Amino acid sequence: MESDPELNTWRRQWQTTEVIPPDLRHRVERETRSLRRQRYASIAVTAIMGGGAGGWALVSQRPIAVALAIGVWFFIAIAWAVSHSLTRDILTPSADTTTAFLDLSIRRCRRQLQGLVAQGLLYVCIAAFDLVWGYHYQNEAQPIDPRAFLTSGRMLVIWAALAVPIAIGVWYRSRRRNELKNLLSLRRQLDESER
Repeated sequence: MESDPELNTWRRQWQTTEVIPPDLRHRVERETRSLRRQRYASIAVTAIMGGGAGGWALVSQRPIAVALAIGVWFFIAIAWAVSHSLTRDILTPSADTTTAFLDLSIRRCRRQLQGLVAQGLLYVCIAAFDLVWGYHYQNEAQPIDPRAFLTSGRMLVIWAALAVPIAIGVWYRSRRRNELKNLLSLRRQLDESER
């Protein structure tokens, strides 16, 4: 298991005092601010993507635009439902104790891992929808063979761009799993020291 200097510092502080380690408190507060910024970003994406797709559908009155708007709002609804279930009860610790702050950090880490799985599944579904929609959109202007569409130069760039978020997700998952192991180890040590 990788040693984390910040977590080792918390361990030493817990063994010498009842005060919440300042690093743990600051970390939880920083993560709380980050969760709030993510919520604001989600609202902005909803307004821009949902509003843009809906506006285009209303203005153009084209079936392909209506299909896009329906798809966008369908995925937005799913993303909001998943986001709401994953962020429930992770904004504040249940008490002003080291144990409560540590438990909140563990819960957040677990939810982030669950969120990565949900994001991956949603990502695959959105990519499939985008490919089908893009084919029909391009086919509307000029008929194209599906094989030629999937192997065109433009699609090769899209395939490469799809790989980047996947690689980032794999790296982030590994990082979060290591963090969770360290947090659980600290939680066990804290329980043992309280006995």
